Amino acid sequence: MRKLISIMAFMTFAGVTAQASFINVHGTWGTDSVNWEIRSDEKQQTWNLTTGSAQKVLAIQTEANSVQITSADGKSALAISYAPTTMLFKGQLDGRVVDLKVDHTNNGTHWFAGVFKNHRPSLRIDVPQNEKEGRATGFYKNELADLYIIPTKMGYYLKGYMNGYWIDLDIKKNEDKTYSFEGAYLNKKMSLSVTADTAIDDVIEYLLLDMPLPGIDFLNLKKDGF
Repeated sequence: MRKLISIMAFMTFAGVTAQASFINVHGTWGTDSVNWEIRSDEKQQTWNLTTGSAQKVLAIQTEANSVQITSADGKSALAISYAPTTMLFKGQLDGRVVDLKVDHTNNGTHWFAGVFKNHRPSLRIDVPQNEKEGRATGFYKNELADLYIIPTKMGYYLKGYMNGYWIDLDIKKNEDKTYSFEGAYLNKKMSLSVTADTAIDDVIEYLLLDMPLPGIDFLNLKKDGF
């Protein structure tokens, strides 16, 4: 947990490495195929996300205490600013308004308030710490959130509701150093294989919060061997 707070306090982006890194995600979600590629270097990321027939291409620029997210289709233009106890999100994602404030405390709690994709969330996230489970409660996109984030020996187990949809997903690191996501995500069966030469917390955060959070371990998911 100290690592998370340290990142926020000094407003650095240690999660975006100086050398180029990659995350490749392949598999299925319901009847749709999933093919995601994330490429990162010192100050930028490119997200190329294809899910079924839908494609999204995001360009992410990072500075000392801020992030700019834009999309190839012009529907996303989001500014994120980081401060020791607050994160601000302003602009739009997928053509919908975002004007969001996230306050965070030293004990690992995040509070969401404002507007996210035209909805008004009222969400609390207590991040997992060591072997202690985390939990998201409240409302996100105006829908119920009651989700447990449970540390396991090989990864994390997500169980509960997010955005009003059921999640029952086992995320683990395999012996061949790939990652697997198996179970249910937003009421649909999910089976993903992930290869990466960097931490995959960005992928998990994107699945749960529906937006990139590059360069910061927002949910405190990084741990030895994962």
